[in-house]
Amino acid sequence: MLGALRLAGLGILSAVHFGLALPALLSNLDGYRHPWVQLIAFGLLTLIIVVDALLGMAGRRRPRRWVAAGLLCSLAAAVVATSQLPGDHFLATPHWTFLEIGWFGVLLLFDAGLNATLLFVALHVVVTLGQLLLAGIPSRQAAAGMAVSALAICAFQIAAAVMARLLRGCATAAGATAREQERVRTEAAVSAQVHADQRSRYRDLGRSVLPLLTGLADGTLDPGDERVRRRCAFEAARMRRLFAERDHASDPLLHELRAGIGVAERHGVDVQLAVRGASAPVPRHLRRALTEPVLAALATAERSARATVVRGGGQVRVSVVTDAPETDIPEPTERGIRVRTVHSEGRLLVEASYTLLAALPSPPSPPSPSGDVHVPENRNAQSSSSEVSPS
Repeated sequence: MLGALRLAGLGILSAVHFGLALPALLSNLDGYRHPWVQLIAFGLLTLIIVVDALLGMAGRRRPRRWVAAGLLCSLAAAVVATSQLPGDHFLATPHWTFLEIGWFGVLLLFDAGLNATLLFVALHVVVTLGQLLLAGIPSRQAAAGMAVSALAICAFQIAAAVMARLLRGCATAAGATAREQERVRTEAAVSAQVHADQRSRYRDLGRSVLPLLTGLADGTLDPGDERVRRRCAFEAARMRRLFAERDHASDPLLHELRAGIGVAERHGVDVQLAVRGASAPVPRHLRRALTEPVLAALATAERSARATVVRGGGQVRVSVVTDAPETDIPEPTERGIRVRTVHSEGRLLVEASYTLLAALPSPPSPPSPSGDVHVPENRNAQSSSSEVSPS
């Protein structure tokens, strides 16, 4: 809208310049003492209009130096052209500059505010009055006619400046209102999405946590039973992961896995974590499916465990090696998630993997640190895998 106002001001000035001032100049060209002075003044004002139009077409704001130069040149052109007039021609048809100089102030001072425009128009009137007194004091009747003409011309220019200022204020307020409405809509959409995600997660936990708590409350489940204790540890890890999902982390998968590792460490398990490869964007539901088997294995660990996150080659793999092989690992619930388990020599390896749509650069495989816990391969090892394939 501000661009439209600028274009409208330029159009009004051009109409006055070429539609009123130019015919007045040409019709009285022979009556001037030095016609070439009038033509030079008109050419200078035309140049100001052209330059400002080019700035507007380029979408650039008016530089302050250009505004000052344009105002100074337009006022100088008016003074020089008016100096060639006799006293009785002031504010008459030969005085073509008075018709338009105020419009240059309206146009060039559009961004500076109404007070600056009023000051420029008043300055032009004062300068013209001074030149009139130097040219000769007119009669009372001529002075009254000049005053009426000056009042009509300046009133129209000031009215246009006031209207432009009001429209500018309306445009600014409308823009601020639109931005505020967009912000409110965005916040409402985000809040609704977060609320829906939370309800979905709480429903998932309710299907497993509530029966567990109910059983502990009514005595049907024995807190001393090792299976019940492992089940409680697993649900506690899932809840910690749920809380971690609300955090803003640079690596959400690693952050949520560490939340589950923290539960195992509070139960006295020494957990080592190794990470290879750069962070890759993984949707929340896939992060849950990748960490679910690992959390189940960590919940049954007795003394030590080693978790590994490997990202590269277009795949994400999350695995853990624990010292408690007798563990029920949940089946994958998301398509494309592959879960592999290996039982060997009192150790359990659980690995969940997923192939990303966009391939990732394969990280170099550094030598394993001295503290690595690995599963030795032998003929007595038992391996199983499960996968939900994408349809």
